[in-house]
Amino acid sequence: MRRKVFFIAIGLCLCTIAFGQSNEDLIRHSIQNYFNGTAYNHLEQIRSAFHPDAELYLENREGELWKMPAEQYIALFEKNEPGKFGGRYSQILSIDIEGNLAQVKAEILMPARNRRFIDVFIMRQDKKGKWLIVSKAANSSLIEKE
Repeated sequence: MRRKVFFIAIGLCLCTIAFGQSNEDLIRHSIQNYFNGTAYNHLEQIRSAFHPDAELYLENREGELWKMPAEQYIALFEKNEPGKFGGRYSQILSIDIEGNLAQVKAEILMPARNRRFIDVFIMRQDKKGKWLIVSKAANSSLIEKE
């Protein structure tokens, strides 16, 4: 009997290791939904990364603060053809997790517009374990030539 319990416990541990995802993996998955959705104009994929009440703090063309709710931001991608690559190249630069909060720093390059964006996302884990963007701040600069 002890042997059977021991092997069941070992099996459960191995399943958790094999199929469980770390918080960092879950955060990366959510941010990847944002990256792919914005790069290929998939509105539902973008929406899946955001908390419904998320607020974004961006820069307008004059460099002034521009605040908008997530739905308004998502609507900016409606005019683009779904599935067509929009020229956004994205990568995560850092992830810092503290309990159910995380800060993610990302770089988005748009060579056609000669722009480099740095996005800082504040994410929160919901009761189901899903990580969602609750706030985003971004700035931009010219892409520096090497």
